[in-house]
Amino acid sequence: MIALSICIPTYNFGKFIGQTLDSLLPQVSTDVEVVILDGGSTDDTADVVANRQHNHPELTYYRQDFRGGIDRDIEKVVDLAKGEYCWLFSADDIMLPGAIDKVLAAIKSNNDVYLCEHVLCTLEMEPIKEHPPFNGIAHPKLFDLGDVSQRKDYFCSARTSEAFFSFMSGPIFKKKVWDSVSVPESFRDTCWIVAGHLLSAISRGMTVNYLGEKLIYKRGENDSFSDRGIVNRFRISIESFQYVANVVFGERSEEAFHIRRVVRDELMLRYLLLAKLMTVVNPEGEDIKVLNRIVKMHYADLGLGNWMKHELYRIAPTGILKIIYWFKKRLLRL
Repeated sequence: MIALSICIPTYNFGKFIGQTLDSLLPQVSTDVEVVILDGGSTDDTADVVANRQHNHPELTYYRQDFRGGIDRDIEKVVDLAKGEYCWLFSADDIMLPGAIDKVLAAIKSNNDVYLCEHVLCTLEMEPIKEHPPFNGIAHPKLFDLGDVSQRKDYFCSARTSEAFFSFMSGPIFKKKVWDSVSVPESFRDTCWIVAGHLLSAISRGMTVNYLGEKLIYKRGENDSFSDRGIVNRFRISIESFQYVANVVFGERSEEAFHIRRVVRDELMLRYLLLAKLMTVVNPEGEDIKVLNRIVKMHYADLGLGNWMKHELYRIAPTGILKIIYWFKKRLLRL
């Protein structure tokens, strides 16, 4: 019986996926499988995987001849999995030594979801900083999100959106929990299908076991959601995540509020000002109307701080931003 399926959706990550597989395949045992779904890559992904399949029969590779999009590809690779638990894994991240054994030991407690941490790295995988998803929780902790007080504690303690399953590689979940919920078709165009499935399961009394341990090196500077510009990337973070939260919990719910709160903490004013500048530097590629709309959403919750940040964004003169941008580029050259 397969206890754990490591599920890897990929598209044109041939230059990274070999390193990813080399970090995890030596850890795989007979009760673990690795399932790759290739969403129509045009690079050497197939060859890179094939070179490793010879020595690792537990590695299965599926290829489709079209790009399904990240949400649909994630759902498909989970559907292909045979394990009791699934661990979605990015095709450019690195699994730390001993990670699989730790997860196999943890899932014996039979909780619905296990949440691990990562270390943020450079593109070359040099560690930059740790990224804990909770405030004030330094050790493993079990939450029953079907209990009102524990759910409130969980949402209030969230430090980053990873507590709400925004990072694909963070949660390890029971496949039957994933399969038990039916998500709206509209979620499949948000880039947050993992959050959509797992947040939707909370109403059924889902348990989350926070492992309090770093199991992954996450590759930075390689954000595939940024392929259509910074404004669209921020739209995904703000508008799309808010949409999922509002559908699952309701716009005025405490849960949706905390999801908005952590996204505000992650996507700070200085990033939005940079995006405003880029709409001037590259008006053909960056849409100021879209940016103005999502910034208004970002700071829509009542409060002096939100109002002030929105006003600072609104009145910030693009001319001064261009001067700051120019000086920063000069300093970087020097």
